Amino acid sequence: MSLPSRLIEVAKGIDALIGRPLARATQAPRRTLPNDPEDVLIIRLWGLGNLALLAPQFAANRQRRLRLMTLQRNVSFVRRYLPEVQLLAVPEPLSPRLPRAVVQIARQLSRDRPQVIVDCEQFLRLPLTLARWASGAPCVGLDTPGQCRGPLLDEPVTYEPLRHSGETFAALWARAGLATHDGPGGLQSTPELHQAQRRSWGLDHRPLVIMHPGSGDHFPGRRWPAEHFGELMTLLAKPGTHQLVITGTADERRLCAQAVKAARGTGSSAITDLSGQLDIQALIDLLSGAALLVSNDTGPLHLADALDTPTVGLFGPNTPHRYGPRRPGSVALHSDLPCSPCLDDRYMKHSSCRHYACMTSLAVEDVAGPCRAILGASAPQPAADAHAHSS
Repeated sequence: MSLPSRLIEVAKGIDALIGRPLARATQAPRRTLPNDPEDVLIIRLWGLGNLALLAPQFAANRQRRLRLMTLQRNVSFVRRYLPEVQLLAVPEPLSPRLPRAVVQIARQLSRDRPQVIVDCEQFLRLPLTLARWASGAPCVGLDTPGQCRGPLLDEPVTYEPLRHSGETFAALWARAGLATHDGPGGLQSTPELHQAQRRSWGLDHRPLVIMHPGSGDHFPGRRWPAEHFGELMTLLAKPGTHQLVITGTADERRLCAQAVKAARGTGSSAITDLSGQLDIQALIDLLSGAALLVSNDTGPLHLADALDTPTVGLFGPNTPHRYGPRRPGSVALHSDLPCSPCLDDRYMKHSSCRHYACMTSLAVEDVAGPCRAILGASAPQPAADAHAHSS
C-alpha cells in the first residue's frame, strides 16, 4: 500500500475513533432549513471524481454563494473548472499544517455563517462536526447505516446503496432547497490541445484512445491487471486510424510501463506513455478530445463522463450502479462475483480483500468488444461511391 493510501486509511480510522462519540454528543433538536438559501457550504474532501460528479449541481446554482470545504489537492481543479465556488482548503491528513487550518476555517465559519450545510461525504463525521459547531447552520447529509451520522443531520437523506452517486448528490442538494441537474456534464474544456503540445508528446491529428490502468491512492484492488491493458491495446491497435495513449500519476509510472511492455511484447504499434506528465488541466484537455477512454473506477472515468467522452469503465470492488458512466453509449463492465462490491460506504470504503478476483476475471476480449463498438460508431463513414450506377 502506498503512503497516500496509508494516510487515507489512518485518517478514516481517526475519524471513526473520534467522530462517532462527537456525533453522539452533538445530538440536538433538528433545526429548520431555510427556503431557497443563498449562501451554502458544501463539504467534500476526497475524490476528484466525486467533484466531477458534483459539477452539474455547482453549475445549476451559479447564482448562489457556494463555498466548498475540500482537500488542498483539489484546489487547482476547483479554481479552473468550478470558478463559481469559494474554497475552504484543508491540508492533507496528518499534515503539520492541519490543526492551524482547522482553527482558521472554524473562525471563518463562525464570523461568516452559511445558511445551510450540504455534506456530500458518505461516512466521515469530523468535517461536518467542525462546520456545524463553528457555524450553527442546519445540515443536510447522508444517514449512512452504521456510521453514526444521523445525530449531526437536521435533514437526513436515506442512503441507498444502488443509487448512483451523481443522483445521490442531486438528492442532497434538492433536500437543501437548491436547484439540481439530472445526468452527467458540468465540465468544459478547451476544444483541443494546442498542436505544439500534441507534438511535444508525440501525438498527431488522429483520434485518441486512452488507457488508464491506475486507481489513484485508494485500494489497488480496483485495478484491472496491467498485462490485460497491454493485450487490449494490441487488439485495438489499427495503424492510421487512432492513436493509443496511456495515462497515470507519477506513482503509477511502473504500472503503466508494465502495460506498455505487455502490448509491445505482442506486436502492438507505438503507444504514447504520458504517465506522470499531465497536470489536471492537460488531462482534462486530453480526455475531452478522445474517441475512447478505458479506465478502472477512478477519477479520470468520472472526468470523461462529465466531458461527454465515450468510456468503457471496469468495475469490481465498487458497483457500477453507484459509480458507472452515465453518458449514453458508454459501458460499465462488472464481473458481479458474489463477494462484489466489497468497497461500501457502510464500511467506510475499506476492504481486506487481496485476491482481486473481480477484476482479474474480466476477460480481455469481453472488454475489447465494447471498445470496438464505440470506435466503430464514432469512425467517419466512407463517402458514397460517386461512380455507382443505379439499377
